[in-house]
Amino acid sequence: MRIPARGPGRPRKWNSPLVQWRADIPQEDYELAEEERLKLGLSRAEWFHWMLRHVKLDVMELIAKVKHQEEYIKQLEKEKQALLEEREKLLARIERLELELEALKQGRSVRSYQDALKLKELAKNAREGVSWKALCAEVLGLRDEGKIKDLMKLAFVVRKNERNTWPGKFYPKDIAEEFHGWVLMRPKDRQVADIIDYVLYREDTLKAAKGLAVGEAAKEKVPEVKPLKSGPAAERYLEMAFEVIYHEYMNYITTKQGKKAKEFIEEKVPPRLERTFQDIDPADVRRAAFAVLEKHESDWNEAFVSNLRRVLTRILNAGQYARPLEVKADV
Repeated sequence: MRIPARGPGRPRKWNSPLVQWRADIPQEDYELAEEERLKLGLSRAEWFHWMLRHVKLDVMELIAKVKHQEEYIKQLEKEKQALLEEREKLLARIERLELELEALKQGRSVRSYQDALKLKELAKNAREGVSWKALCAEVLGLRDEGKIKDLMKLAFVVRKNERNTWPGKFYPKDIAEEFHGWVLMRPKDRQVADIIDYVLYREDTLKAAKGLAVGEAAKEKVPEVKPLKSGPAAERYLEMAFEVIYHEYMNYITTKQGKKAKEFIEEKVPPRLERTFQDIDPADVRRAAFAVLEKHESDWNEAFVSNLRRVLTRILNAGQYARPLEVKADV
């Protein structure tokens, strides 16, 4: 916009050469300046000249200084945000490296070590009457049902029964020591959409409740006698028990815990098998056990098959399933 050197009426005489100075300014500033100029009856040149001569320059200097400080503060805020983002990245990297270091010290994978930490945190916060899904959401902030189910299978023996249906209870694995004494139970008061809706209970609480119920019921009826399994039913029952033992054994092997695998076979497997054999017809238990072992001889780990055969032989030769005095395992 051209700023004329002369205003309305008689032009003013200037004592120095005239120069045009153009600037783009906000519209509201232009309108304010025009309004004030017209009130005073000044030309644009006179208005500009008057402003320069009568405005307080020290105030303008302060305003300019504030403007530059604000711009500097904005720049510092940007740099601060960039440093905070870099800090978060470094902290996340440090955390990953610490996990890797601790996992290497224990001879485990990072994923396995992270899962172990999650299970410990879940066990620390476990409460009776809370579903596994709700506990994972509350403690870990986990909403992915697939990951919730994976954690459940790491801590509990999750397998369908011989009728190909989910049992009423899931018991913890031997390796999940933090969950020993806990049971996952199908809730009776509502429909269950998935196994992750099973509810946590202390095993001694269930035993106490069952003992009370049995004591009251014994006054009214004769306890039911459960028939012993034989034939194909015995084989299916033993196969399910052997597979649980096999998966727990291989978990030790794949995580490079050979010593624990050996202790598992020598100390924990024999009493478990003795309890399992109590449900099998004594006349058929030897045949069924070795039939299952022969069936999986080619697809199970060779050392596991050898160890299990040795355990079975000792138990069955002991007569009334007394625990063998010594079982040496090959790992």
